[in-house]
Amino acid sequence: MGLLIIAIDRDNDLGRKTGIRSPVIGRAANVKAALELGLADPEESDTNTMLAAIQTYDQLLKDDKVVEVVTICGDVRVGTKSDMKIANILDQVIAKTKATNAILVSDGAEDLELEPIIRSRLRIDSTKKVVVQQSRPIEDTLYTIVHKMEDPKIQRQFIFPIALVAFVYGLLTWFGLSDIASGAIWVVLGGYMLVKVAGWEEGFRNFYTELLTVTSERVSFYSYAWLIAALLMIVGITRGLDQMQEVSAEGPLAMVLAFLSLDGVLLLLLGAVIVIEVSRTVDGYLRDGVFNINIVRFIFTVASMGLITAGIIEIVNDLFVQNNFDANNVQYILSGIILSFIGLLVHDSIRERVEENPLATDE
Repeated sequence: MGLLIIAIDRDNDLGRKTGIRSPVIGRAANVKAALELGLADPEESDTNTMLAAIQTYDQLLKDDKVVEVVTICGDVRVGTKSDMKIANILDQVIAKTKATNAILVSDGAEDLELEPIIRSRLRIDSTKKVVVQQSRPIEDTLYTIVHKMEDPKIQRQFIFPIALVAFVYGLLTWFGLSDIASGAIWVVLGGYMLVKVAGWEEGFRNFYTELLTVTSERVSFYSYAWLIAALLMIVGITRGLDQMQEVSAEGPLAMVLAFLSLDGVLLLLLGAVIVIEVSRTVDGYLRDGVFNINIVRFIFTVASMGLITAGIIEIVNDLFVQNNFDANNVQYILSGIILSFIGLLVHDSIRERVEENPLATDE
């Protein structure tokens, strides 16, 4: 087999709407899958992607090319998990078809982000982006927006943070805290982005799932730690809001810095992170009898990053709010750097002592 026509469905619309699992290999299988997807959702653009791949396959087949067509799907949670799934499926398809070259067919730039993954395995001869023509684009714009808002992926990524900001702003204004409402909006947006970037969504899902099974089976220590961490964060946010209110007369920047300071949310945020990771280590030890000594380095790293962050916050506050630089605040940053090196030394020392102990491991 020489050439592989690959239709990409990065968010697994085919699987979610028809139950068909990828890879879908061969013309007949792809025609059947495209028909089922079109019947399940006539407005689904991935149907056109599959049909375009089939059309390309037919054209090359007429030219006596050795070619095969395949549809590969990822996961509704587009990102690392989805891309790893596509990479694994692609490896299976290559092993089965013995393909060496590929033509990539997709319905948008998001799918084309997978090109480096495919290029690392096959030589890409061509890429094709399928654009569905609209007869009345201006009139259909409002309908398209409303329709997209019903997509669960769009709701999670865009509508949820907007709704959360509106809820927090309205709630604070309702209780007469309009002075801190603008700062709270940035805090909410920053927290949401932090959860997305740090990949904590899966942890929250796991915690919620285990809470649902609390009456039927053992809940891990790690899950209880998430509850403790959540309580710490609630207290931290409350402290931060109090700090914001105290400096509300100094402007929005002062309020945000006060919220993020050690006297605000920072200290308890660091505590929550440490509680979660320590509980993960303890839970792993109780479950598998294996202790991960990397937790020592992690605690020192979090503490040092906290000191450095606190120093930066204080310095920014001095320069842009107080207009009076205090050199003593540099000590926070220096202490954080020193603590980081101490953490490395302590970790290496412990590792040397227990490296022959089968109960300890450096994962």
